Amino acid sequence: MRFRDQQHETRQATLRLLALFALLLIALVLVVNAALFALWWGGTALLLRGTGFLGLPPLFFESNTAIVLLFVLGGCWVETVRLRSGGGAHVAEWAGGRELLDARDVTERRLLNIVDEMALASGLPRPRVYLLEHEHAINAFAAGWSAEESVIAVTRGALQRLTRDELQGLVAHEFGHIHNGDLRLHMVLLALVWGLSLVHGYGHRLFDTDEAGNRTFPGVLIGPVFIAAGSLGWAAGRVLQAAVSRQRELLADASAVQFTRSRDGLGGTLRKIWHQVDEHEAALHRVPSRLMAGQLMQAPAGWLSTHPPLPERVRRVYGRTMAPLAAPTLPVDEAGEPRRVPPASPAVATLSPIAYAVPMPETPDSGGTLPQPRPSSDDDEREAIDRLGRVHGPGEMRAVLLALIATPGSQRERRAWRDETKGLSTADALRDEVKKLSAAARLPWLEVLLGRIARAPLHDRQDVVEAARRVMAADGLVRPIDRLHWLALRHRLGEARPPSPNTSAGNDLADLPESALLQVARLTAFLSRLVPDGELESGAAWYQSVMKRWVRGAIVPAPELPDADEVAHALTVVQALPWMLRPVLVRAWLEAALAASPMNRLSDSAADALRLAGLLLDSPMPPELARHYIELPAALVAAISPGT
Repeated sequence: MRFRDQQHETRQATLRLLALFALLLIALVLVVNAALFALWWGGTALLLRGTGFLGLPPLFFESNTAIVLLFVLGGCWVETVRLRSGGGAHVAEWAGGRELLDARDVTERRLLNIVDEMALASGLPRPRVYLLEHEHAINAFAAGWSAEESVIAVTRGALQRLTRDELQGLVAHEFGHIHNGDLRLHMVLLALVWGLSLVHGYGHRLFDTDEAGNRTFPGVLIGPVFIAAGSLGWAAGRVLQAAVSRQRELLADASAVQFTRSRDGLGGTLRKIWHQVDEHEAALHRVPSRLMAGQLMQAPAGWLSTHPPLPERVRRVYGRTMAPLAAPTLPVDEAGEPRRVPPASPAVATLSPIAYAVPMPETPDSGGTLPQPRPSSDDDEREAIDRLGRVHGPGEMRAVLLALIATPGSQRERRAWRDETKGLSTADALRDEVKKLSAAARLPWLEVLLGRIARAPLHDRQDVVEAARRVMAADGLVRPIDRLHWLALRHRLGEARPPSPNTSAGNDLADLPESALLQVARLTAFLSRLVPDGELESGAAWYQSVMKRWVRGAIVPAPELPDADEVAHALTVVQALPWMLRPVLVRAWLEAALAASPMNRLSDSAADALRLAGLLLDSPMPPELARHYIELPAALVAAISPGT
């Protein structure tokens, strides 16, 4: 699918249709003035027959024009204010939605995870998520006045009948509407059409009888003019509104393919909706589908249809004709989605050597090579650490955290950082201090900040995560290290969830089921983008070295680089491994990386990747990995311990 060409064509078509809206308003003004002029000319000619034409009253055309514009634009403004004041949450609740703040089952958890992923992929704020519990058809809508106030509502049927990829395509379509500004556009068009209908209503008020049952002479003459003109204007406005909506649906489809980089997710969703339409199973029972037609993923067809025909949408996604796809209820995989596991206490993580299932040697066998010494800080870095240790308040901690995760040298991410820290007088000074930190100090300091921010209310923590996502996505690239930072922030700052009850004491990954070992392989393949040196060839060799320890009597599968969904799924499976196996896995990653590195010295990117991976698995840090980083002052580390 050449989605960029389709996006350009759709935007051009939308601009043409919006220009027609302006021409419609001009035409309405001209028609009303022409009709009233004809009535005035005809009426005065009859009354003053033979005496000549009487001149027009003062400001005749100006008054008529002002009346029309007052009703159309004034009514549009009033309706816009009304719609804006309600907000997207009001629309979702009015449609029978329940806000998802905490997942009750795996399908709801999947939806929340996908919304997080699409927020990162699109560079948009994370919208509030609502579930239309009693709707069993596949559908969804986005509502709100702006991206910051937006909500996404998804039917229960979509959660039950769509695969993860298909649900991701559906959510990405709604993010496309938010990204393209369709939420505000739909409300403005709705308000304009309502304003056009007021002209028709004004004509009826002029023509209607008074309390005595009488009509005024001017009302009989002028009322039908406004009724006729208003009716035509309203009908033309509805046609243009539907045409604009159809173009925006195509644009949202193209944006969904852009965000997911896959046509099968959205394509499968549209094909299943098509099947439901053919089987008369697409009706929504509690959502007013006619009133909300322009906002739904799919709306009822008709002469004012707001959506292109489903066969055409499917053809544009795939580039060829496809058939409908049956949409049965799918089985639920309880282990199929990541859970937010509460972060391990730093004190416990540091003081728990028993977490290693097998004794950890001080250094791997490297032919007698001495271990690398721990890095030391120069005077500038020590002073920077001392000053950063005195940061206080959520604004300063947020500014430092965002500076730590921003990609060095990226001007777009730097501008995004400035936007996020606007109004903080100390922001630039704090960023200058962060720039003095070496690679060996940045990640330890980031963990200190995460420990501090984790004590803030959930809403404040979510704001920090959203700000971090906006900074990381500012340059349009999501690097593997960005993905690890994002997962680490969600893990440490998200809602606390009970840990997995898996208490098995097994210490051999080779005894895992094949499905679990596959997810270990996927997570290892993802890390091979950074370990040992970020090169594909050496990363593949490192992957083979790790996996051959547990794939006994079989050929190690090739390291297929997983996408974001597969990484998330692999992480949740590995996080649910027995607590004694996770440090074994981290140790295996580290030993293979040291063996593949010159002089057993990890690169900065490999060390950061392994340390973040250990953080995600709540695994204590092996001594060899700890020696890659500076040791922060004890008072600074103690500041994040429980009870301080």
